[in-house]
Amino acid sequence: MAEVIAYTRGEYATTLLKGRSDEAATKKMIAHVTELTGLDPSFVKYSGGRLETGAYLREVFREEGKLGSVYDSNVTSFDPFPFAPEQRSSDPILASIVAPLTTAMVDFVTRTVGWKVDARYNALSFEVNRLWDRGDDLRAGSVPQLRQSVAADPKMRVLIVHGWNDLSCPFMGSILTVDQMPVMGDPTRVAVREYAGGHMFYTRADSRAALRKDVKEMYAKH
Repeated sequence: MAEVIAYTRGEYATTLLKGRSDEAATKKMIAHVTELTGLDPSFVKYSGGRLETGAYLREVFREEGKLGSVYDSNVTSFDPFPFAPEQRSSDPILASIVAPLTTAMVDFVTRTVGWKVDARYNALSFEVNRLWDRGDDLRAGSVPQLRQSVAADPKMRVLIVHGWNDLSCPFMGSILTVDQMPVMGDPTRVAVREYAGGHMFYTRADSRAALRKDVKEMYAKH
C-alpha cells in the first residue's frame, strides 16, 4: 500500500487541485486510478477520478452481478437490483449476519444468562439509525479532545488501528489527522497501525496476533 498512499498524498492531490487548468495531468490521473482500482475506465473518467465509496462498491464487482461490503469489500453478495440508479439492498455483511447473530444472542441471554424478557431483540435497529443525530458536533469527532488529552498527560500513548480494506472507517482519515497534530514529546505517542482485513480485521488470526504484538509494545513503553 505504500505506493498507493504516496500517490494519494502527492501527485493525486496536486492534480485535483489543478483541476481543469492541467488537462494532461487529469488524463494521467484517471489512467492511473483506473490501473490501481481495476475499475471500468469510462466509470473512472466520468467520476473525474474521484471515487465515492458506495459507487465503488457497486462498480468493482459489477461484471459478477455482485456488491462489495463497506466493512470489507472482499466480502460480496449478489445485487438483487443491479439496474437501479442506487443500491437498494442492505450491505452484504449486515444482510448475512443479522439473523444468526440475533439467534445466538437471544439464546445466550435467555438460556445462558437466564434473563427472560418479552421485548424484541434487535441486532441492528434501522429505526435507531434513522433517528441518529448527524449534526456538526457529531461530525467534528474527538480530534480536539485527543489533542488536549495528549498535551495534558505526557505519559499517555494512543494506538489507532484500522483494517486496510475498511471503507466505513478509512485508515487514511486517521493518518491525515495524526499527521496534522503538533509533536508533543515523543512523536510515536499517537500511532496508527493497519492490518489485513476490513472493519473487523481482528477476526483474522494473523491480524489479531499483529494487533496484540503492537499493543504489548505500546504498553511496554509506558
